[in-house]
Amino acid sequence: MSNIGNLKIGILGRGKTGSQVARICKDEGRDFEVFHSENPLTPEALKMLRGLIIFIPGPALKPFLPMILDSGLPVVSGATGIEYDDKFSQEAKNASVSWIQGHNFSLGMNIVHKLIKVLAESPNLFGKTIPTHIHEIHHTKKQDAPSGTAIRWNEWLGLDSKITSERTADVVGHHSLKMDFPSETITLTHEAHDRGVFAAGALWAMDYAIEQSPNPGLIWFEDLALKELFS
Repeated sequence: MSNIGNLKIGILGRGKTGSQVARICKDEGRDFEVFHSENPLTPEALKMLRGLIIFIPGPALKPFLPMILDSGLPVVSGATGIEYDDKFSQEAKNASVSWIQGHNFSLGMNIVHKLIKVLAESPNLFGKTIPTHIHEIHHTKKQDAPSGTAIRWNEWLGLDSKITSERTADVVGHHSLKMDFPSETITLTHEAHDRGVFAAGALWAMDYAIEQSPNPGLIWFEDLALKELFS
């Protein structure tokens, strides 16, 4: 995929992940601007952008939604706490906005996605229900539990899994899936070591949105990356 560093990217949010997006943009020589309380996002500012990356909490994003959708810009968002349903997707379609939403922007997570899809077939092999347990660990400032990633793992698996959460220290993201088969156990683990992995994935999605101009509407990052990595 070619570099789009000559196009201005907007970054809404200067928290831990948003700051990492800005750092990578700076390192790669991309033209970008960070928006926050001291440099608020406005309709005029949106007109100067080629795309918008969002890493703020969902409740903080809601007041900006009409303005962002009205801009028609492609969006990559890691915001949680908003109902990303058929209604939202239709609103994005009506506004001609390609909205790429993700719970976890690690490209490696999409390899996990593929593996979970394989594990989802295990009841067919054993002919019985397999007890499964998903456990996620994040930093103490993460408010939602279970994490969106853990919920998506359970959706990918398609089984009635037990999901537990833990909040400790400054853990970036640790997810594990344990499946107890009759005479053996399979454990799948993904651990993010720093937030740069999420920032890099978000920029990958932004590049895709700008270069490929996908159909407007809600697009889940993990579905998009899975298709691109394994097509």
